[in-house]
Amino acid sequence: MVSTLWIGDRNTPIFKFEKGTAMVSTSNDGIMSEYLVKYALVKTSERERPTELLETLYISERFQAGEDLKSVKDNYDHPVWNGVPASEIDQRLVALDTFMKELARNRAAMWGVN
Repeated sequence: MVSTLWIGDRNTPIFKFEKGTAMVSTSNDGIMSEYLVKYALVKTSERERPTELLETLYISERFQAGEDLKSVKDNYDHPVWNGVPASEIDQRLVALDTFMKELARNRAAMWGVN
């Protein structure tokens, strides 16, 4: 089954992927590509997935800070969010959306997707 990944404008698909295809990478760019797909799936899901959304937020912030995502991903634990005010998380989620849209545009250009 082939699905279309949508980010941003619903009239502009970013790329198509096959459901069930495992994407495993150890490079920072590869790991961020995995999280880009995960983010799109979370955003388009009919049910809320706050745990996955927060993990994606954490990983993307570490990516932007230039950290090694392999170790960040391996050591991620959701209690990192304990004590973070909801208003701050909301602001960071807005920034995540902006970052992911830009990342999707960059990856689409890099992969030669129209």
